Amino acid sequence: MKLEVKITDENGNEYSYNLVRSSSGEPKNLNDFILEALSISEDKRELPFRIQSPNGLEVFPSIKMKFENFGSPLLGDKLESMMVTWAD
Repeated sequence: MKLEVKITDENGNEYSYNLVRSSSGEPKNLNDFILEALSISEDKRELPFRIQSPNGLEVFPSIKMKFENFGSPLLGDKLESMMVTWAD
């Protein structure tokens, strides 16, 4: 499945994004998450979006990059995955 999404910002600039679902047997990716979120009815997507931290606190999630061996892009470490986390 492929979905093309066009977004226009407040200045009239248009951005185009292609969302492609991962193949079966592959790890799910951020495109899969976005497509799943878009399958939720529009009225429910307008509700607050929260993630629960280990201590039970509910916060807005952040998207982070995870590098091999918990490294850093400044050290040239390889990007391993994208993560949704409770920490800013």
